[in-house]
Amino acid sequence: MNTRTPADRQQRSPRTTLTADELQRYNSLVSALYGSLPSNDGFQAFFAAFQQHFKALQGGILGLGIQPRRMAFGWTFGYPEGFEEWFINSDLPEKDEALAHYIQLPPRQFDSLLKGDSSRDIADMLSPPTRAWVEQAGVGDSAGMLITRHNDTNLVFIANRHREHGPYTDSELLQMNLLAPHLANAVTLHIKLYQSHSHHQNLALALDQVKKPLIVFNAMASIVQANNTSHALLEQSDCLFINDHRQLCSSDPRITRKLRDAISTCIVHSHQGRLDTRILFINEPQGRIAVCLTPLVAETPAHNGVLAELFSYQGQLDMNLEKLQSLFQCTPAEAAVANDLAHGLSAAAIAEKNGVSVHTVRQHIKQLLAKNGYHKQAELIAMLVRALA
Repeated sequence: MNTRTPADRQQRSPRTTLTADELQRYNSLVSALYGSLPSNDGFQAFFAAFQQHFKALQGGILGLGIQPRRMAFGWTFGYPEGFEEWFINSDLPEKDEALAHYIQLPPRQFDSLLKGDSSRDIADMLSPPTRAWVEQAGVGDSAGMLITRHNDTNLVFIANRHREHGPYTDSELLQMNLLAPHLANAVTLHIKLYQSHSHHQNLALALDQVKKPLIVFNAMASIVQANNTSHALLEQSDCLFINDHRQLCSSDPRITRKLRDAISTCIVHSHQGRLDTRILFINEPQGRIAVCLTPLVAETPAHNGVLAELFSYQGQLDMNLEKLQSLFQCTPAEAAVANDLAHGLSAAAIAEKNGVSVHTVRQHIKQLLAKNGYHKQAELIAMLVRALA
């Protein structure tokens, strides 16, 4: 039996008009959106206006891979420092019910999880991993939309709200849906601006002067240029290839996932001005490929990206331990550990191989870092591979 009174139904009926004040503030929001296009700060000015207008806690524009659903790039607001990197390397995007709901919507159509019903609890609609994040952040409602599909990526806008402000109202969803086509247009234009900012021809000429395999990714995690040497290597590879969407992929979905996560993390680091190198080892039937990824930081975020260096070698690297000792200022024992690191072995695997404790191996790695001025193990491994592969 329906127990809601006519007054209740009238209160929940969708509004089709905006007040003069709402319309004025909405127009200011649209101006902030288009004003973000020529800015070097991405969508930050628009996000600030959106947060204030809709009392949003956190959110942003997320580029999510389709299979699997992982964050590839994005612009966010309101999240704690380090969130983007954690989100990229976590399984949460695949389990997030809000993202799954927005992706299933028709493009450019906002919806919210609670749909204005303050009697419901958003936590009851979520799986345990998502519920834990929502409860920790104090999220009370979420609104979002599918902006568009770009290559094999879903572009989603999401805006979470703190529970103290209650659910998004019908009036607010009306304003969001009026904003939706403008948001889709602005994001499409922004992506085109990102792509046009790359000097493709000059970059191609520069890369082809280097006789080692190099690939450059833009801030959208797409390949801007791959030099002739890298194409030759990939043609011989049994595992790696460049797909139709200009992405570096593997015939093994697990490796593709690791590559995309590592590239996306480097893009986040480029926006933070960090130059942390990441390295992946990919085993093939006839050898091994090491992929060294380094963030590229330019004068403007639109020029940021990632440089990938590819090293291919068969079986064991032809290591000269005396040369290792000389190059890396290390003892014979440390040189042996360096040799194993360059082959992609972990500290635990090195300890097991050589019959020593993990503590001993880690001490050797610590000494190698200190003697050669590196702060992170990935940087040391990358340099070992560059020097010896």
